[in-house]
Amino acid sequence: MIISDLLLLLPALLGFFILLLLRRGKPVAPKQEGPPANAIVVDGSNVMHWAEDPSAKVLSRVLRALEQKGYTPIVFFDANVGYKLDDHYYDESKIAWLIGVPAWHVCVVSRGVVADEAILAFASDHHLRVVTNDKFRDWRVQFPHADKKGILVGGTWREGSVVWRGTL
Repeated sequence: MIISDLLLLLPALLGFFILLLLRRGKPVAPKQEGPPANAIVVDGSNVMHWAEDPSAKVLSRVLRALEQKGYTPIVFFDANVGYKLDDHYYDESKIAWLIGVPAWHVCVVSRGVVADEAILAFASDHHLRVVTNDKFRDWRVQFPHADKKGILVGGTWREGSVVWRGTL
């Protein structure tokens, strides 16, 4: 009985040792600290209003325009984003799928949390620009980063295209 048990375990053990040998000597990729070097923060709840009605399509097109310019968008939303676009709550994975970005590049703030504060804290901590039409006047004392020239990048949606205000 012991020999038959060993014969059953032999393929599993052999596979384990082969995996160990294949893995041996391969470097482990370091964990990335913080956002990528080309990151830009996007006030998703603001940008989706660049058209007449809240639109995931407009937001998605703005994100593609940023990507074409070499940026990696990190998108923040108010907790009610799903109710603005639909009739139920959207978490990060649902909205990420809808706008075509990885879920780890999306933050839907918790109910009761002010998205503006989360956006500005993240942008300030990582010295990033913010795509929004919001001027954040109520937050500029707490986040002087937002008061620097060129940090806030605005735009609009006109005739099916993104029109940037200022230099991107």
